[in-house]
Amino acid sequence: MKSLRALDVATPPTAEQYERAAAGLDRIVATPPDPPRRTPLRTWMLVPALTAAVAVLLLVVPWGSSGRAYATWTPVPVPLSSGEAALVGAACKDQMRIYKSFDLDRAELVLAERRGEFVAMVYRYDNPGSEAFCLAHNLPGTDDVDDVKTGASGSSAPFAKAPAGRFLEGALAVLPEGVSITEGAAGEGVAGLTVHTEGLTVQATVHDGRWVAWWPAKALVKDGDGKWRDVPRTYDVLLDDGRTVKNAQPAS
Repeated sequence: MKSLRALDVATPPTAEQYERAAAGLDRIVATPPDPPRRTPLRTWMLVPALTAAVAVLLLVVPWGSSGRAYATWTPVPVPLSSGEAALVGAACKDQMRIYKSFDLDRAELVLAERRGEFVAMVYRYDNPGSEAFCLAHNLPGTDDVDDVKTGASGSSAPFAKAPAGRFLEGALAVLPEGVSITEGAAGEGVAGLTVHTEGLTVQATVHDGRWVAWWPAKALVKDGDGKWRDVPRTYDVLLDDGRTVKNAQPAS
């Protein structure tokens, strides 16, 4: 963990960094994917989709432990190329077929990012709001995709939109290896979001009203009564005009 914390960024990301990441994702969504080539994937135990009318959902995912080290994780993500998005996306969708309540034919890729050797992707559709996320290992420059983990969540109504300049927390999943992935809604005027937790500073990927971030630490732990509690997290919001709102609170 000390080696991971040494990767902390000392200063908040710049607006230029956020703009480059958003532009990269725009290119991915607009570019037709190349036919993917990939290696056979390992089967994982997955949880079924959750259904709730509330904005915040919790997924504690009982995946088998892979033993894969997350030492290449970086606090600042980079966008994927169209080829990487097609390659990893095909592997993710293969694993998402277990979720009978998640319609892959309607799902669209809305968020994609790379942190070292790992790729995170979010697919979603609305009315009712449904989404699925994926975390997969893909060594840059190779066609190998493995260690694929997915989760899905849904609502009985369309996803709520965040107010201008604010954000909403959404689904949260925790892996047995001590890795957490979370996402949510970003309001108009929000250019970026930074998560601070357990000494880590995590720049989220923000695009078209949604955000996603993951990090190699637990966002939830069990207390003495066996109940789950949040590990403290704070958020900084970067606005389009260059202002940063420190310790911003999620909109209710």
